[in-house]
Amino acid sequence: MIFLRTKRIKIIGLSIILIFALVLMLLYSIYAKQTHAVLISYSNMKEIAYNVYVEPELRESEKAELLQYVQSSNVKIDEIFGKKEAAPVIIYAKTKEALEKYANSDIGQTYYYPWNTYIVIGPRGFNENVIAHEFTHSELRKRLRNSSRVPIWFDEGLAAMADGRFTDSEMTWNTQTNDGKEPIDFDRLDSPSAFQPNAESHINYELACYEVSRWYGIVGTPGLLNLIDSLNKGGNFVDVYKGIERNLSNAAGGKR
Repeated sequence: MIFLRTKRIKIIGLSIILIFALVLMLLYSIYAKQTHAVLISYSNMKEIAYNVYVEPELRESEKAELLQYVQSSNVKIDEIFGKKEAAPVIIYAKTKEALEKYANSDIGQTYYYPWNTYIVIGPRGFNENVIAHEFTHSELRKRLRNSSRVPIWFDEGLAAMADGRFTDSEMTWNTQTNDGKEPIDFDRLDSPSAFQPNAESHINYELACYEVSRWYGIVGTPGLLNLIDSLNKGGNFVDVYKGIERNLSNAAGGKR
């Protein structure tokens, strides 16, 4: 009887271990790219500067170019936020093999975790625009206790403002709003799908970029930091966003 009970316990224990192993294998197959990115420091990728990783065979000229893009992007973050606080990990995956290991797109992919952000840059994302864009997302998340406190259009609009690619934002805004006569449905832009690659995503980026650029042009870095601080204290985004603009606009008007 004792022998049967012991045998049953062993079978149950082995079954639990097997199930646990299968679950781990399943999770790894689903999140393999993210896992590789998080474990980048244990890979064969070479760290050429703090938190900047490249393939070992990358040419020296490309390494220098990447570091220049990173430095220029850091300057942009300093200009927008006052001082860069986030230290995201940059992984430049140039070859097909590296891309298959770390990302699903040849532009790149970013993975957000509570402890850090991992930015994978592909061949089509190898430029200052994309890196500055992703740095902006990383910086905003670093400063916000809860990134969901800001709508997606603001997050994407701020990043689009930093990266400098959306130069037709004012023209797009005028076209979409009939020269300001018709409002933009920002609820529609508060969705990840609005900024996924599709026929309308570029227009949505232009609209978000215009609105955030307009707002930031009035409130500047102090207003942005005030917004972040107020949201961290539990403020409502719409109320705080409009209130900061109204107060700074009134203050500027009073100085004239």
